[in-house]
Amino acid sequence: MDLSTKINLTLSISSFVLAAISVITVVITLLQNSKMIENSTRPYLCIYGQCINTGHSQFYLVLKNFGASAATVTKFQSSFDLSEFKSSRTFIEEIRNTTIAPGQSRICLLEYETIPDNITFDLEYKSGKRNFSETFSSNIKAATAMLSEKASKNDLRNISYTLQEMLQKDL
Repeated sequence: MDLSTKINLTLSISSFVLAAISVITVVITLLQNSKMIENSTRPYLCIYGQCINTGHSQFYLVLKNFGASAATVTKFQSSFDLSEFKSSRTFIEEIRNTTIAPGQSRICLLEYETIPDNITFDLEYKSGKRNFSETFSSNIKAATAMLSEKASKNDLRNISYTLQEMLQKDL
């Protein structure tokens, strides 16, 4: 084998190796981009507590979609029995199979004094063909303990307080 044949063979092999490396790099990049796109467009449902002062303080459990696509709730359970609250019975029953759009939330009135410090929520939801499962274990009363009464006998003032609080809390 002469020198030019050896050089051509070496160049051919190195070209093949570089082409294979390029294809592998492109495939890895496409997979990473696919994951990034999915993470940026998927729904993110979160559960937290929020206090609204409408002349008298009210405590709400909030389920909000912080993601970029709609989510349909398939399972909602908590370590604390929320069904003892009149308003939460309907909430728990109706939240399953409910679709929550991006930025949209669902709220449930609870009694602040009877809620334990730590509650664990199991939440499952789907978006398109993808299923998601989240477990939240937190103190939903955290940073809402500054409940204060706003005394007023004026109904317009109560409406004003309610609108201001809802605007401030962006519920």
